[in-house]
Amino acid sequence: MQKINTENWTSAHFYSAPLRAFVSLGAAPIEDSDEVQMQYLVTLTDKDYQELYQSIHLVLNDALSILNEKYGHWELQDALNKTDGDGCSSCAAH
Repeated sequence: MQKINTENWTSAHFYSAPLRAFVSLGAAPIEDSDEVQMQYLVTLTDKDYQELYQSIHLVLNDALSILNEKYGHWELQDALNKTDGDGCSSCAAH
């Protein structure tokens, strides 16, 4: 079984028509500070990328563990390896 890891998390997602699950980067303001806290968001969306579920993690490896545990049995798709269709090389995703 292929997994999403620290090398492919920015370009890969799990797919099970019509759903997608992936990790994205987020941030939240730190109270009483001008700084922000970086977050890793495990997100489940529909085919139109409408959010259905999201959990917040402060450590990338924690987010990847949850993602792989919950959705790792789905098909892994990596936009960097695609040559046509729904991926970065075609701009169809934008």
